[in-house]
Formats: sequence, C-alpha cells, structure tokens
Amino acid sequence: MNRLMELEDSKIPLLAGTALVAAALTVHTLRQSKDTRRYRKIERPESTLPVLGNLLDVVRREDDFHDWFLEQTVRYEGRPWAFTLPIQGEAIVVSTPEAIEEVMSTQFKNFIKGQFQRDLLSGLFAMGVGLLDGEQWYHQRKTAVKFFSTKVLDMFVRESIKKNIGRVNNVMEQAIQSQEMIDLKALFYEFTLDTFVEMGLGVDLASIGSNTTHPIQEALEIISSIVFERIRRPGWKIERWLNVGKEGERTRQMDMVYAWIHEVIQKSVDKSIQKKHSGEDASQRSCKSIVELFLDSVDEDVGGLSKDDFVDFVLNLVVAARDTTADTLTWIFYCLNRYPEVEKKLREELDMEFADLPRDNSTYLSMDRLKSLVYLEAVVKETIRLYPVGALTFREAVEDTVICGDIFVRKGQQVMTSQYSIARSPELWGPDASEFRPERWIDPETGKIKPVSPFKFFNFSAGPRICIGMNLALMELRIVTANLLYRCRFEVDPSVDGTYKAGVTLTTKQPLRAKVVNV
Repeated sequence: MNRLMELEDSKIPLLAGTALVAAALTVHTLRQSKDTRRYRKIERPESTLPVLGNLLDVVRREDDFHDWFLEQTVRYEGRPWAFTLPIQGEAIVVSTPEAIEEVMSTQFKNFIKGQFQRDLLSGLFAMGVGLLDGEQWYHQRKTAVKFFSTKVLDMFVRESIKKNIGRVNNVMEQAIQSQEMIDLKALFYEFTLDTFVEMGLGVDLASIGSNTTHPIQEALEIISSIVFERIRRPGWKIERWLNVGKEGERTRQMDMVYAWIHEVIQKSVDKSIQKKHSGEDASQRSCKSIVELFLDSVDEDVGGLSKDDFVDFVLNLVVAARDTTADTLTWIFYCLNRYPEVEKKLREELDMEFADLPRDNSTYLSMDRLKSLVYLEAVVKETIRLYPVGALTFREAVEDTVICGDIFVRKGQQVMTSQYSIARSPELWGPDASEFRPERWIDPETGKIKPVSPFKFFNFSAGPRICIGMNLALMELRIVTANLLYRCRFEVDPSVDGTYKAGVTLTTKQPLRAKVVNV
C-alpha cells in the first residue's frame, strides 16, 4: 500500500509545505549563485593580509600614501579594487567617471557619508554640513546655500579679500627690503584663516605677517594631525573614550576652539542688540558676515539651526575653506616655480590685461577684471587637478546595491575614490596625465576653457553634495595668484622638492620658502 496513503490527512499539507519551502530555497540558492557569478570580481592588492588588510601598506607608505593608491589604480587599469583596514572592513575603490556619477548622483540616496566617516572626521570638522546625512544635511545645506547666494555676503568677502591682499603686499614689501626669505605656505594659511574667520564670524584676526601663530591656527593644526593619524591607530576610539593620549589632547584643543567661537558669537549677539536699541537698521547694510545673516534670520530661514548647530556650521566652514585654499595656493606657486614657461605665459597674460596699472600697493586686481583671463583659470584648475587637496572621498551604502551594472556593494560597505589617482590616470587625462600642463584646459579652436564633467574633474565633489564654496574658492585663488605675480617674482628655495604630506588635506611636506623680488 502506498506509504502516502498511510499518513494522516493532517500531515499531508505539512509535507507539501515543507517540499515547497525546500524547492524555493533551492531555487533561491541557485539564483544567488548565478547572481554572484554575474558580479564583477573585486581584486585585492597582493600585499593584503588576513585581519590586518592593508594596514601595513598604510604604515609602510606613510610618506607617499597616495602614490600607493595610484599604483594600485594603474595596476588594475581603472577596474575597482579592494582596500581593507581593521574595523573599517573592505572598501571598494572606484576611479571611473561612470562609477563616481552613479555613487555621487544617480544613486545619491543609496550612499551617505555614514558613521565611519563621522567618527573619523567629526573630531576636526564638528557635526557640520560636510558630515551630516538625511534631513539634518538637507536643512544645513539649504541654509548654507541661502547664505552663500546673498549679495551682502559676497560683498563682505570681496572687501575682506581686498583688505587682506593689502596686508600680504605689506609683507612682500618688507621681504623685498630685508632680502630675507619668507614662508609662502605659512603666509597663505594666515591669509585664508583671516579671510574665512571674518567671513563666518565677522572678526578680524589680523594675523597676516604677525610674528606669532594665532592660538586658533595652532589648535587647528594639532587637531588636524591627530585626526588624520586615526586611520593608522585602530585603538583611537578607546583613547577618545578614556580621554587620554592624543585623543585627550585633541579634546582639549577642540574645547578651546569651541569656547573661542562661542565667545565671538556672543559678542556679535550683544553688538546686534546694541544696534537695534540705537535704532540702526541692520537690513540696510551693504555687506554682512555669516554670523550677522544668522542673527538677522528668522527661525524658518535657517532651518531651525540652533546656536550650537551654528558653531559647528562655522567651524566646518573655516576648517574646510582655510586648509584647502591655503594648500592649493601653495601648490600653485610651487608649480609656477617648477615650470618657468608656465609662469612666463601667465605673466604675459597679466601684463597684457593690466598694462595701464602701476605695480605698487595702490593697485588691486579685482575679480571683475580677472574673470576674463583664460590662462590664469587654466593654471588654477590644472593645479587643483594634479594636487587635489581633498585626495580621498568615502561613501557608505545604506542598502545592498549594484553600481555600473556589475559591481556589488553590500549594505554598510564603503566606496572610495582617490582624486589623486584619477588625476594621474592616462585613460582619463591622456599619456601626459602626470604632467603640469594648463593648456589641456584650453580649447585650441575657441581659446576658451573646455567644459569638463564634474565626475572626471572631481575635486569639488559632484551631484547634490557639490562644494557650496567652489566659486568662492576659485575666485580667491585667482585673486591671490594674480595680485602677487603682478608685483613680485619668487625665487623658491631649491631644496623644496614638492613632496607631499598625507593628511586630512594634501599639503606640501616642506615650507615654501622663497626670496621675493620686484618685477
């Protein structure tokens, strides 16, 4: 007799259900295996170790960390590869415009800054717009865009830059008279700190050319160094929790910075109240700092931004803008010294445009006249391309997803881009990708700057998170470069070899010492 007939009727549905589940699992497994086979294999450097991943590569190649990334990118001919660190796990490194566009724009909602990046960098940038995600990011960015688009802030920044260029000119004049070398890198850091602190907080630090380093500048240098070292100190979170060692020092320095910013904001509040009591109409002023715009705004205008949120907002602005702009200026003047034929062409362009102006401190080359100078813009963009101060970018997947059709990214996994490697990719920029050649930016037929995809020239990010201050940064770089070159020549110390120091930003390892002479 058939064994099935011997079973109780109640067990037949159970067996049938079990069989269906087993069949479904089998089909799912087969499909999963098939899906896995269709995903691209993510290659790993030969030096990758169990548990440690590429930590030893980071330690061994500390002095040329970004060149190690470049070597892997070239070895895999632009294909994605895996970079692994303890705790962080395996990240996928991508270097094609197509992959970057998908992560930064097409699948923007699937990729966030994430907790790993917030943990790593919030010790320097605070919880400002650069590290936030979701609704918090949306509201802070909306507020930032509102501030940056106002004419009164634009006028404020232009006046601040003009004033600080005058102070830089005084430093140059003293250097010419004394015939002593000056450190251009330190000078650029003073210039950008003064400019962006005044832009954010309305306070004039007047640190340009001073004999002592401003305490805020010194604190930010210490914090930046400690934060970058976290990538090769797996136990840094324990130090932070115990508030000891380098993390304890970082906390003390950050507390000092926060206390100073709070004090400045409170003074601005008191000053604003006094002006209102005296009957002064602040809305009629032609230029205002960000803190003044913040105090003038109703709650809805700033997305409910609290005073503490605003402190983080300003700190994020000052740190990001100061370092990136100062480092880029340093690289510009290093490149001009290394490539005298480029400097010659740029000087010829300046001479042709400003032949009617004297070469003294009474002359200020404003953006209104500089914006038509094509070779100046090409020099600035070529420097930014070849020496990207934000050399690495991270994004974290919020769910399992696939990019470029066959690159599987699991939930929580990091996707990285190396702007340093992308800039030197022969596939993207041609066989001379590693050379400094501003002409690559100029259309030979029109004589104008060529448009380049932001997913190829990725130095200001792209998509919804594209840098809010991009136009401001480009303006400042052109103004400083043109005004200094129009008056002076710089004989850079021959021992300056252009090696970089890997940090939160890509900066020169050495000071940029130079002798200043009149043109």
